[in-house]
Amino acid sequence: MEKVNEKVCEKTVIEKPGNVKSLKIPSRLPVLGCGSFKTESNITQVCKRKIVHGTEQPSKKAKLGTSVFPEVDDNPLVSKFVPPSKAVTSSYVCDNSCRMPLSRKTSAKDIHAKDKENAKAGGNLPPSKTSVNSLISKMSHNAALPVQSNGGKKRPAWDTKGRLEDMEQAMAINLQQNSSLQQQISSSNERIALLESMNSQLTGAIKQKEMQSDEASGEIQILLEKIKENESDLQSIKSKWKQQVEELELVNKNLERQKSGFEDELMTVQVQCKELKSALSQMTSSQTILETQLSSMKTSLLSSQSIICDRDKEIVSLKDAVASHIQTIFELNAKMRSDENIRRKLLNSILELKGNIRVFCRVRPFVGDELLGNDGEIPHMHFPDSESLELEKLAEINANESVAAFRKAVNNKYEFTFDRVFPPSSLQADVFDEISQLVQSSLDGYNVCIFAYGQTGSGKTYTMEGPLDSSVTEQGMIPRAVEQVFQSCDELTAKGWQYDFEVTYLEIYNETIQDLLGNNKKDVKHEIRLANPNSNEVYVTNLTINKVTTQQQTFDLLQKAALNRSVAETKCNERSSRSHSIFRLKITGQNYVTTESCSGLLNFIDLAGSERLKESAAQGQRLKETQNINKSLATLGNVIMALANKEAHVPYRNSKLTHLLQNCLGGSSKTLMFVNVSPKEDCFHETLNSLRFATKVNECNIGTAQKKLK
Repeated sequence: MEKVNEKVCEKTVIEKPGNVKSLKIPSRLPVLGCGSFKTESNITQVCKRKIVHGTEQPSKKAKLGTSVFPEVDDNPLVSKFVPPSKAVTSSYVCDNSCRMPLSRKTSAKDIHAKDKENAKAGGNLPPSKTSVNSLISKMSHNAALPVQSNGGKKRPAWDTKGRLEDMEQAMAINLQQNSSLQQQISSSNERIALLESMNSQLTGAIKQKEMQSDEASGEIQILLEKIKENESDLQSIKSKWKQQVEELELVNKNLERQKSGFEDELMTVQVQCKELKSALSQMTSSQTILETQLSSMKTSLLSSQSIICDRDKEIVSLKDAVASHIQTIFELNAKMRSDENIRRKLLNSILELKGNIRVFCRVRPFVGDELLGNDGEIPHMHFPDSESLELEKLAEINANESVAAFRKAVNNKYEFTFDRVFPPSSLQADVFDEISQLVQSSLDGYNVCIFAYGQTGSGKTYTMEGPLDSSVTEQGMIPRAVEQVFQSCDELTAKGWQYDFEVTYLEIYNETIQDLLGNNKKDVKHEIRLANPNSNEVYVTNLTINKVTTQQQTFDLLQKAALNRSVAETKCNERSSRSHSIFRLKITGQNYVTTESCSGLLNFIDLAGSERLKESAAQGQRLKETQNINKSLATLGNVIMALANKEAHVPYRNSKLTHLLQNCLGGSSKTLMFVNVSPKEDCFHETLNSLRFATKVNECNIGTAQKKLK
């Protein structure tokens, strides 16, 4: 902000022609810089001059304090700056530069000529604030001087008309100057309004600072009280230290007295002990140092012994607790391993009691157009319990169709009994619950073989694999078994077991082995060979072996194999499996706690359709496929009959299927067969043949399965 000065300006008022009066108005209006007007918003009314034309002379009785202009008296803003006792007339606010006194000989024409020169120099711009103040000062001086003629000479007193003309010219000039001053005043009013808003903002800021100052004063008062408290505490501490210093000084004085006494004694015996004085002094000082060190060492030793004693007690208690916990852990681990071995033995005993080759029968429900006219019921099949199936021939049947393997009752009814019979309403989860124990045996080190047998369209592939885009509820036995194996592996990890998994997937098509997980190279041949001459374990050459660590990796391999399998349309099914598919999961386990190891093999076999040649109506390539399928299935039946009859020679090598399943059927494996049958009545004969074959398998005893240990 610029420095504000208070100025007193003169103003010339012409009340009547020939009578000029000059008044001085004290003003407190601030001035900012040279030529700057700083007035209130209504200063325009204050600066207006009232000129009254007439012939009457002004009253000479006007006193100081009487205003010539009524506008000034009525303006409240002027009264704000000018006290009533001093508000005589209106005032202008100007700086020192506006004071330009004119000589008494300066006439109105000279002023008019000066304005023309300023207008010519500045164009159409209004006169500056300095020129306005100069004009005001000139008018004040000229109004006080007598009016002169145009020639510069003073008009005589009797030339009233000439003097009146001069005054009118001066008045016209003053009016023009007054209009320019009005414009300057309006711009000054706008600046005043801006400063007023700034004043209000600063007033609010000042109030806020005052509040903050009050808060700071309160905090200062609190701090002063705290300082007083601290000073009192400091005073008490000083008094304590002073007392201690006095005590030390007293001790020092006592020591000094003792020292003086010792010096006196030393002086008395100095003559007698001159030769021994130095040696005695050294020995005394050394002894003092040693005694001090010995005392400190004794104190430290006692403290260390106490600490060591406490720590020894704590260590002993902790060792006892750790030993107890270790013993408990060891006992629990031993009990857990013992329980695991007992579980495996009991599971194996249960499976042996149920039979080495178990047979489950599953009847698929009606699907699609098969549901029309029967409401899902199968009139020629009955399910008395969970292990029995009654097959009724609604039409006539020849008597020579009965065999000794099963009993034919009256009304053409055939009764069959298996380890488990699943009606059409059974879910995939219900079926898997019955084989989950066999899957667990593969983790225990046993070979497990599960295969599905039945005619085309009886639900073998659905049972084994489920649909390609199946949901969790429709997953087949293979993905469910994989999921259980990996879950059990995670649980056995806590018991010290670690497992490795290898997956292979192949098919036997027209007595030729094809790798479903390979690149389908035609020049690569796959042959079945014995892994060990002393055992029945076989392997396939040039087969792709995939090591997996998660169940999702295995599911991806299942998807790939399903897309590569050989299928074709037959009379029995529009998408018939024309090959035997074999899924193998090799499980190798190692227990790093007991150093025990085991190796198991989980086999899932989806056999091709078992329908007879005349039922499938196959021709051309389909005919050759059907012949090879029936040959391999017939060889499978012969192998099972040879095993059931305990024959010396079992024809495993007559078919690639039986040759590959040699270790599964030869007594070293736990085997389960699903016989899948169709609910359609026109498949009655194929259903009957499948159930007869399953009955033969169920009567077969191949011996006790052996656990494979490394």
